[in-house]
Amino acid sequence: MSEIPERIEREMFEIRSRMAPDVRDLRRHVEPRVVVQQTKEKAKARLKEALGRLGRSVAESARRQARLAREAGRKRNPSVFTDAVKSDPRPMILLAVALAAAAMVVRRISGGGSGK
Repeated sequence: MSEIPERIEREMFEIRSRMAPDVRDLRRHVEPRVVVQQTKEKAKARLKEALGRLGRSVAESARRQARLAREAGRKRNPSVFTDAVKSDPRPMILLAVALAAAAMVVRRISGGGSGK
């Protein structure tokens, strides 16, 4: 009868010994610092992927609109181009923002916006 508690204790010791590395590894994976780092990396990767998809989509739309603008110029019929812009205005919005930013930079560099 006294052998049974010793055998149980020995088995428990062996089980604990085998589990110790797993528990330490688990603790490393759930440390707040590690979780925050993994979350940041995943968020950056998803954002980069989403921006890449958006960039490709806008670039494709801009190419399509440029092609339609050339076609509208040749045919002297702007309706094809205006329909394309109405269906996806993102490239034109980006162009307008870029032109406005360029105008502000030129104005600032030339001293026109300083009020002097």
